[in-house]
Amino acid sequence: MPKNWFRLDNAGRLYASIVNPRDTTLFRLSATLDNVINAEQLSIALHHMIKRFPYFNTHLKKGLFWYYVEESGIDPLPYKENNYPNMNYSFKKKSNFPFRVLYFENRVSVEFTHAITDGTGAFIFLKSLLFEYFRLLGIIGEPDGDILVYGSEVRAEELENSFSKYYIKKVPASRRIKKAFHFPYKVLPKGIYSIVTGIIPSRRIKEVAIGYNATITELLSAIYFKTILDLIEKKGYKKKPVVLNVPVNLRKMYPSGTMRNFFISVTPSLDPRLGSYKFAEIIKYIKYFMEVQVDKKYINQMITRNVKNERNILLRALPIFIKDLIMPWIYHFYGERGFTSGISNLGVIDVPDHMKRKIERFEVYPPPSSGNLIKVTMLGYQSNLYITFGKLTHEKEVEREFFKNLVMMGIPVKIETNVE
Repeated sequence: MPKNWFRLDNAGRLYASIVNPRDTTLFRLSATLDNVINAEQLSIALHHMIKRFPYFNTHLKKGLFWYYVEESGIDPLPYKENNYPNMNYSFKKKSNFPFRVLYFENRVSVEFTHAITDGTGAFIFLKSLLFEYFRLLGIIGEPDGDILVYGSEVRAEELENSFSKYYIKKVPASRRIKKAFHFPYKVLPKGIYSIVTGIIPSRRIKEVAIGYNATITELLSAIYFKTILDLIEKKGYKKKPVVLNVPVNLRKMYPSGTMRNFFISVTPSLDPRLGSYKFAEIIKYIKYFMEVQVDKKYINQMITRNVKNERNILLRALPIFIKDLIMPWIYHFYGERGFTSGISNLGVIDVPDHMKRKIERFEVYPPPSSGNLIKVTMLGYQSNLYITFGKLTHEKEVEREFFKNLVMMGIPVKIETNVE
């Protein structure tokens, strides 16, 4: 029988071509449970749930002009974790999947390549996998929210390329960003990825955000801007625009149920060459920037830019081996070159009550990037907000100053790290 195959979306095609031992394109979602993982039951749960997510049960294949994914004849297995997160795994190898499930003691993690999905799609998978895992252990409850259950029907919209669906040809593409400030730090050896997580009480960060009439994302983006601008001034680094890459989940703006990538990054920017910025100025700028830019008119422009790039006649005509050579340069020159860092908030994670009693915490780790050595991700779960710095450098001054700024605002922080 011929196997099913699926096209990658425009973001996926880019990520498939740029992957290397440092830029793995992998991001991680983790759940820490109240008991040690039962590896046998986790394996059965994965065997069940991969049938519900056929677009993930695939292997990457090379076409003449583009990568695509083809249905696998085997099932993925969970593996005991024994290495740095988001490292030492190539989804381009023949027998590998575009994701992996790992476990260690009482923690379950999934690592996905951005070639196949984004944080929203990955979280639906993780929560659905955990729901089935608990069911097999006899911990029964009703699914709610976006949890998909074993045996339910796969909907056509889960496979759609929402970028193409909401692409409007007549809308002009947005302008690209010029070179931004980059941290002048030494890069870690290949295979090492430094993780620093700050745990803060959600109630307190909400109180501070309300005091500034801002969202949590706006407040933390402003603190991150302040941290970087202060370091440029303090350390005497060469002044260039500080540009943050802030992903926006487009499912909240468009009626999409896709499990593939469907996000756009907006890019607030402050230029230290114009003078110093008070924190009140920074947060005012962030607030107005997000209000203006996270709007369908401007988002449509960014969707247009991405889809037009994919449909460029010259690019489409190039054989895939040439694309593999030039796409990393394009990604660096037109993408990472224009960003200082990224900051992404997956929002508040909710699960049914019977799962809440078993899951102590969730975390999200950003994908490593040699072009942007430091990235920040965060999510809220129950009473805490988990803020994670993913780094390809040993330098600690950025996260140290960031968390110090939080403490100075009266927000307590507990720090955890995997690299001393």
